[in-house]
Amino acid sequence: MRFSMFLILSLIIISATAQDHPTCNTQRYRVDVFENVTVTKDVMYSIDNTIGGNEVELYMDIYEPEGDAEVERPVIVLAFGGSFINGMRGDISGLCTRFARKGYVAVSIDYRLYDKALIPLPTEREMQDVVIRAIKDMKTAIRFLDDDARAENTYGVDMDWLYLGGVSSGGITAAHCAMLDSTDAFSESLQGYINQHAPIYGITDTDESIKIRGVLNYSGGLRQVDWIDAGDPPFISFHDDGDPTVPYKGGYAQIFGQNIIYLNGSFALDSVAQQVGVRSQLITFPRDAHVSYFFDEEEIVDVVNQSAFFMYEMICSETADVKNMIDGTPYTFGPNPTQNNIVLSTKGNAKVELYDLAGKQLHSQSIVNEVVLDLKGLVVGNYLLKITVNGKTYTERVVKD
Repeated sequence: MRFSMFLILSLIIISATAQDHPTCNTQRYRVDVFENVTVTKDVMYSIDNTIGGNEVELYMDIYEPEGDAEVERPVIVLAFGGSFINGMRGDISGLCTRFARKGYVAVSIDYRLYDKALIPLPTEREMQDVVIRAIKDMKTAIRFLDDDARAENTYGVDMDWLYLGGVSSGGITAAHCAMLDSTDAFSESLQGYINQHAPIYGITDTDESIKIRGVLNYSGGLRQVDWIDAGDPPFISFHDDGDPTVPYKGGYAQIFGQNIIYLNGSFALDSVAQQVGVRSQLITFPRDAHVSYFFDEEEIVDVVNQSAFFMYEMICSETADVKNMIDGTPYTFGPNPTQNNIVLSTKGNAKVELYDLAGKQLHSQSIVNEVVLDLKGLVVGNYLLKITVNGKTYTERVVKD
């Protein structure tokens, strides 16, 4: 009962300080509210040169809920995966369709890939160059949508509610687009590629006219975790903890089993975000695989629903009632911050672990439905709560004050 009252009071506070998007209702952006989707394919947004010296035209496909009366909808710009050497925007058509059925406008974009010979494999410096080109392409796609929204608004988007996302290399691209800015420090080689491909809005200048509201990170990562700053957008991450392609923590991303470029994966991103105060949610799959969750229909549905709810809580904070919040994840906990105890409730059997920010485990236990965690003996500060339910691990930041 104490926890239920805390949750209700929290929602009252949220409602008093936030304002819903005008299109919000109790269903839209959270569950499927449209049966069909309209797709506008092959919208050209840029022409640029690849690392192999080839001029390529870059296109986007735009997915809208069919029959939607609303004309200003939150938009998600998504990038496909393929290790920056292959893949195409049609690879994530299913993902875009699922988001459009919930009322979002979903956009799948091209970006420039490595197109030199694969023997020998790309060097780390070459991959830095390719990643910067991909970042510029996503930034250019965002600019294209923003210019259209300010004019005809052909696709009915609200650029004040822009989300980025991507799978694998697409997730790497999205994370860098969201976290990199003109105030970050770069290595000499990386700065050289940034200068070479300038202008890249928000990185080679201080332009903040387009706000990124959040990131959907599907097994992506960042070159440097210190690029995550307190003012960066929130993100939700999904990652296999034994991922052999994009490291879950820190390590080398691989192509054909060979080390290519050092990256920090979703666990490292989430840990740093918790430290600097950026909202982050990490869902871990205990498997030696890469994006395993996109190969099972039930898990695809679950991942999309959790991603949608992550955005819905921001877009429709007043509309999100107690039931909706509990439905978003298989657990609830609070109060947070706390001086003494936290009440953790789960849907069935679970395991809970408490860590300090150095990674030292402070507590671990199995629970059934509910447990009260005693934090009275801990010093004031931030801690990480890992909750494992039905084989999936979630990470939350806990504040002891």
